[in-house]
Amino acid sequence: MKLINRFVLITGLIFFFAGCGPEPREAVISGNYSGHPIERIQFTTPVNGVTNRFFTDVTELCPEGNFSFTVTTDRPVFVTLNFYGAPSLIVEPGGEYHLELSLDPDQGFEMNGDLCDIQAFYNTFNHEDPRSCVYNYSDDISNYRAINKGMLANLEEEMRKIDAAYESGKLPPDIHELIRKDRKLYYQVARIVVASANYLRIMSDDRQVPGEVFEIWEDAIASVSTENPLFFTSLHAYDHLLFTYWHSIYTDPAFDYDEFVQTRAAKREAREILAHTLDRAPEFFSGKPLEFFKAAYLTEQFTAGQSHDEMPAMIADFEAQYPDSDYLVFLERIREQLEDGTNQ
Repeated sequence: MKLINRFVLITGLIFFFAGCGPEPREAVISGNYSGHPIERIQFTTPVNGVTNRFFTDVTELCPEGNFSFTVTTDRPVFVTLNFYGAPSLIVEPGGEYHLELSLDPDQGFEMNGDLCDIQAFYNTFNHEDPRSCVYNYSDDISNYRAINKGMLANLEEEMRKIDAAYESGKLPPDIHELIRKDRKLYYQVARIVVASANYLRIMSDDRQVPGEVFEIWEDAIASVSTENPLFFTSLHAYDHLLFTYWHSIYTDPAFDYDEFVQTRAAKREAREILAHTLDRAPEFFSGKPLEFFKAAYLTEQFTAGQSHDEMPAMIADFEAQYPDSDYLVFLERIREQLEDGTNQ
């Protein structure tokens, strides 16, 4: 089904000069929706600057199509409305934003409107999900060398534009760093997707995976530091960790592809697939990345309708490991929905 999303953003503050105070403040996002009837709009909820497509909340629409919700933050963050292909909103503490949304199932997806300069600048970049955007290249996915080269060139060009906007005074320092980290992570995830897709393609055929495939994968992983707090502000942080996890699995000297496929099938049949995945996560992550990865993985699997029978025990395990985690609010919602027999 084709969609059209007319999207108008009006900021109620002076966007360029709004300060990022030490205390968290509410940002208000309101607007009006028109088109095919819907009851609610889903949006990502930033937690201490952390953004993830599976950490979400919903706002109910009034009969007239009006809606309003708030997010609390002490720094500029991304907030994403879950309309396919919509770029994230850049939201500042204390900001007020008004949106006009329209969904027309008979049209292709478009994004128009009188956006503020910074949002319009950010919207010029490619925002298709990097876990799928590689298939839009004219080259076949097996031509990973050319695709990788093209993505590196795109990344370099975007970095030039972002730095030029900052140097000319169009981007404040904190938003400059926010956008820069986001776009770098976007392309590194896309490069990882190219490598992993070719790994799986080749393993299903002749099993002789060229070393260059792993070199692309490893370089993309190494090009992003999970120690940088801004790593978690990007919508693509979880994707990076997820593919880092699978790279670590596949490059283990003891890894046997056929045995692994059989084991995963058996674990899935025994309803132990979530535990089988997360039990090995501490081998590859620790600290904040590990906590984030576990919470994001469970919310992703629930959203995908996977392993619901196993989910309550896994949520209990997470709660025992991280009793003060900010992510428990999202896992508790999953537990409530499972108890109610609903799924989002």
